[in-house]
Amino acid sequence: MNNDVYSSKPWLKHYDKHVPPTLTYETKSFAEKFSEMVQKYPDKTALIYMGAHITFKQLDELSNRLANYLLGIGLKPDDVVGLHLPNIPAHYIGVVAVQKAGGVTTGLSPLLTPSEMEHQLNDSRTKVVITLDILFEKIAEVSNSTPFTHVVVTEIADFLPGVKRVLGKLLKKIPTAPVNPLKGKEVVRFMDAIKQSPPASVLVKRNWEDMIFMMYTGGTTGPAKGAILTQKSYMSNRHQVLTWLDLQPEDIALSAFPLFHIAGLALGGFTMTQGITQICVPNPRDAHFLINA
Repeated sequence: MNNDVYSSKPWLKHYDKHVPPTLTYETKSFAEKFSEMVQKYPDKTALIYMGAHITFKQLDELSNRLANYLLGIGLKPDDVVGLHLPNIPAHYIGVVAVQKAGGVTTGLSPLLTPSEMEHQLNDSRTKVVITLDILFEKIAEVSNSTPFTHVVVTEIADFLPGVKRVLGKLLKKIPTAPVNPLKGKEVVRFMDAIKQSPPASVLVKRNWEDMIFMMYTGGTTGPAKGAILTQKSYMSNRHQVLTWLDLQPEDIALSAFPLFHIAGLALGGFTMTQGITQICVPNPRDAHFLINA
């Protein structure tokens, strides 16, 4: 092997002009970086959801409330919260809240079969599941054979403007589904958990090497495996991607990649901690929505 080739670093000539040959990495956690964005851009829109605008300050308060709810039901550092949601505000709130509370999130795809769902919930030892009312039955189907103790249920209409929310339900433009009790589990509505919990700031101190996400592989070579992302690996990759793509706070991101997938979690989290406005795309197959977003 010719070491001279590597010492000359020929790949650097292919870097974009704005990309430096090396980077200096911060050691701020996801939650700390998000809080920094709240301080810088409190009134800036963080999320656009079917006409509704949620500012960074509002996202901060909502995630504080959910974090306080999670701590109130006994969530401990490294406990896992499963997010079984499309790209709607509750998913983003959930990601931030779990980080503030010192927990770990795992993305639960709505496309998982019952056996796949059962495997992931057991393998990750998920304690809390946040799901959608129209997906609730998928969780109920495996509730007797999985370890979670609490289910938080949101709706598509949550966080929509009042008129759109009411008319959407009356005209049956917004899908809904019944949510029934589960034996041995506590089931609560997302908005109730938010309203009943205080907005006091939450930031459970975590180490740079601590796990923050457990994202599962596609299972092409056997049962899906949980890939561990630490504060260090995730936030370092964030710095690399934001630098390479030259993403700035004034940019707007169309968030069509599902957050329950590693690509969506990466880009959604990277931009959220950069002060970038995101347009939530609940259904990326809806071409009309994408064109008009």
